[in-house]
Amino acid sequence: MNAPDRLRALLTEPGLVVMPAVWDGLSAKLAAEAGFKTAFLSGSCVAASG
Repeated sequence: MNAPDRLRALLTEPGLVVMPAVWDGLSAKLAAEAGFKTAFLSGSCVAASG
């Protein structure tokens, strides 16, 4: 299953999907290790991290 299919499947599950903001690979890895099934990266997060 590819990434878009995994996201579609996650969004069909009942309840809310909590998506923490990540700004680099390390924060994405930490979010995954904390148990989040998905995360998002916004342009403002990238700009603020530099």
